[in-house]
Amino acid sequence: MSKVPTHICHLFASQVFGGLEKHVLEQCRWQRANTDAKIAVIAHPRYRTMFEQEVTFLPLNTDRSRHNVLLYIDLLRTIRCNRFDLVHAHGGKPAQLLRRLKFFLHSQLIITRHNIKYPSDDVSRYFPNRIAVSKLAIKYSSLAWEVIPNGTEVTSLTRARPEALMPDRRAVLAVARLVPAKGLDRLLQAWKLAKTGDAILYLIGDGPELRALQTLAERLNIIRSVRFVGFTSQVLNWYVNADLMVMSSRNEGAPYTIVEALLSECPVISTDVGNVSENIPPEYVAADGNPQTIAKLLTKALAQQQQLRENYQDCFARAKANLTLEAMSRSTWQVYLRAHG
Repeated sequence: MSKVPTHICHLFASQVFGGLEKHVLEQCRWQRANTDAKIAVIAHPRYRTMFEQEVTFLPLNTDRSRHNVLLYIDLLRTIRCNRFDLVHAHGGKPAQLLRRLKFFLHSQLIITRHNIKYPSDDVSRYFPNRIAVSKLAIKYSSLAWEVIPNGTEVTSLTRARPEALMPDRRAVLAVARLVPAKGLDRLLQAWKLAKTGDAILYLIGDGPELRALQTLAERLNIIRSVRFVGFTSQVLNWYVNADLMVMSSRNEGAPYTIVEALLSECPVISTDVGNVSENIPPEYVAADGNPQTIAKLLTKALAQQQQLRENYQDCFARAKANLTLEAMSRSTWQVYLRAHG
């Protein structure tokens, strides 16, 4: 019979909030609600307010270089003083830190690869308990991994129509932080090329590229059919009221926007990044990611909306079976039990 870990710690070293941080946050919530374990997080102080009071937050300046000796000393002291049964490292830098401290620790160690590169095999081979968020993330790995796709909850889902959503016009969403990696510049170029009829493209999110993207939309003369919505905490309401979501990213790991859209029964077209091709029909994947290909998919999807929704019914069903917080967290807990046992 497997021993049950009673004191668990999650370690991450991020500088922004994105999919990895959401993953940790939701794992902590599930573990606190569904197990008897004490849950702790080691992360930069900027993330303290992100976690509920019941999660023990242990601040650590993870912005320091991975070559900084004091970072290792502080991390080692924090882990040993708290006597964790299990430490779960998310991403490349935390895995590398634990790899160098491995022989000074008594805790069981688990790592998760959230993208296709990190932690590298050179680091990962020192950890017998390895999780990856997609098959693509380990495509070039020679190691054995437990693939557990990202899952989330849409329990706050309502049909309430967002005020900014124009009535009697088809709605296409792009939900992303406005940064170059999200490829929103090529989405705007694709929108110019596509036959979109009366549809409106809503860009939901904020970021440093806002002004540059607004300028591009003006230059392309598409500003009348594009809306920059900004950040909203009601993004789930947008999914259920939209006709389509499009993701134009240049790189991703296992994007939560795809998961949220599918759980909300919103069809998706996307560039071929992360685990997208594992979750949506191949005919809606822009393999080369150029604006012309995205434009063709947009035109097809908007012209054949009934067929689009029919083609997505199996994807919606699979998402509700496999891409939930419950499915992800229970699979992760099984890895914990094997590691601790």
